[in-house]
Amino acid sequence: MNKVIEERTKRTEWYRDARFGMFIHWGLYAIPARGEWVRSVEQIPHEDYCHLTEEFTAENYNPREWARLAKKAGMKYAVLTAKHHDGFCLWPTKTVDYNIYNSMNAACHKDLVKEFLEAFRAEGIKVGLYFSIIDWRHPDFPHYGDMHHPMRNHPECSNEKRDFDRYLEFMFGQIKELLTN
Repeated sequence: MNKVIEERTKRTEWYRDARFGMFIHWGLYAIPARGEWVRSVEQIPHEDYCHLTEEFTAENYNPREWARLAKKAGMKYAVLTAKHHDGFCLWPTKTVDYNIYNSMNAACHKDLVKEFLEAFRAEGIKVGLYFSIIDWRHPDFPHYGDMHHPMRNHPECSNEKRDFDRYLEFMFGQIKELLTN
């Protein structure tokens, strides 16, 4: 076995042995109930999508109960979507207002990521966070011509004045928050 495969095999041994886990793929896109790619598939402009923050209450969000049931079922790990391609953050990030606390008329004022991590860790279940490196809302993320971006067919959304380095700085700032908070 070559060294790369050997290292990967060792690094992923726990995950391969754990086998059974949970992935909670959830965000604003749950409201229209047409999948997490709804904004891309239907080419919905941000202005027509962002009002979903008013309806996203997380009223039945109960990670303690979910963690208890996951443990009872024998799950060894759980992953939560902290941010998907729409750019909406399920934690109160300081990097952007488009989050669970600060969005225009945000209905939910809880740190959903923190509650998830605390609940599952308390049950001894390993946790992970799904963080999309794509952010359709950020002004410096490429728009026009990107086959997945909701504004891909809108010439007025050209990429000429976008600064991808600035986007990367923003993205890494969010990742740092998630890793240190």
